[in-house]
Amino acid sequence: MKLFLIAAVAGVLWAGTSAPVAAVPVILDTDIGTDIDDAFALALALASPELALRAVTTVSGDAYGRALIVCRMLEAAGRADIPVAAGRPPRTQPETKGQYQYGREPDFSKRPVLELASEFLYAKLKAEPGKITLVTIGDLTNVARLLTDHPDAKPWIRRLVIMGGAVRVGYNGKPPASWEWNIRSDIKGAQVVFSSGVPLVMAPLDATTMVKLEEPLRRRIFSAGTPLANQLHELYRLWGKVTPTLFDPVAVTLSLNESFCEMENLRIEVDDQGITREVQGEPNARVAVSIQKDDFLEWYVRRVVSAR
Repeated sequence: MKLFLIAAVAGVLWAGTSAPVAAVPVILDTDIGTDIDDAFALALALASPELALRAVTTVSGDAYGRALIVCRMLEAAGRADIPVAAGRPPRTQPETKGQYQYGREPDFSKRPVLELASEFLYAKLKAEPGKITLVTIGDLTNVARLLTDHPDAKPWIRRLVIMGGAVRVGYNGKPPASWEWNIRSDIKGAQVVFSSGVPLVMAPLDATTMVKLEEPLRRRIFSAGTPLANQLHELYRLWGKVTPTLFDPVAVTLSLNESFCEMENLRIEVDDQGITREVQGEPNARVAVSIQKDDFLEWYVRRVVSAR
């Protein structure tokens, strides 16, 4: 049965005669700089009035270089007020190719905070216990370290929305389920998160792998001429490939609106090969098992194009 969740829109949606409903506080944890869908996900978070983006953290490989990409994008989009923390210190030999070139240009002033991502997350959650939704669109290393080092933080997380895993299909959109990159990149970290008891919402390959941003839709975004659209276009050019799959924007969307997806309450475990398996038992996750692809893509493009 399809469930519909209409999230709050700060300042524009009213419940009867009551005050406007507050936006949902979120922190985005991303491995931006590898695939381009992370940039499209960050753009959606910035363009969505239903979300109050408290911070961005970065994970995997040259996490500091990834943080610089985020910093430049935020500054260019007029959101330099949003703090950014990296999952690892700067590298002695940083990445300098692809999208990393964008983050290392000298014409911007915003920089990541000095605190490592897991400690930064702990402080943010402690300041707003039970209110913040964590949206993770990379491997789960930062969140696993947070939960391992600070188990007292578990009840402070409102919920954890994950782009990762596969339930019934692989990357080709057909059975059988396969391993998925974000989970397999840190299997032990994923096992920590999925067994943590923190409320989970999952955007697996089942609802993401066929969401292709084809040329006509890309053109609508890149021709918009807004600061956000211009930054996406620049990162897309540096990415150097043709058609993005919007895996990560689906996860951001689930943090504010489930209406495009068919959701099921399932128990998901991560095996030692990094496969997310549906097993018997008490559900631990709300899982998007399919998506209305065309409706979602049209909504996504309209939203990002309209952002100023």
